[in-house]
Amino acid sequence: MTEQENPPIHISLDDIDEANRLSLHCPICASPVENHPAEPALTPVVCGNCKTLYHRACWEQSGGKCAILGCDHTQYFVYGRPTKPELIIRHSDIPTMPSPNGRTPDRSSRRTQELKHEQRRQVEQLRRPSLLRRLWQWLLDQIRIGLDE
Repeated sequence: MTEQENPPIHISLDDIDEANRLSLHCPICASPVENHPAEPALTPVVCGNCKTLYHRACWEQSGGKCAILGCDHTQYFVYGRPTKPELIIRHSDIPTMPSPNGRTPDRSSRRTQELKHEQRRQVEQLRRPSLLRRLWQWLLDQIRIGLDE
């Protein structure tokens, strides 16, 4: 068997940047960066430019800048925290529009309340025993009284 020579590998700067982005180890101490550390110094931070993960203490140890060759960015953000403001929508922000059947929301909510009231009334009626059921229970009670004497 003869050994076949493999073609040379070409690694570009983009490949290095992508490897840094995908790495879960801090480039300063080479320890794994955990999402929920026990100590605040081990909080994961991300470079604002190349997105490399660091421990907060390691970032500060490197002079408060990214240690990746050619980056030297000085801004970071805490991993997992939103960097953009949240979109908050309140119920009052949604305009009231008529329902597809042409009714106004006021009328449909009134109708909904009526239906809920009717449903509660029917459930309560089912909970109350009927005349036949009460008669049957009375007869059973009389039989028990007769047996107890």
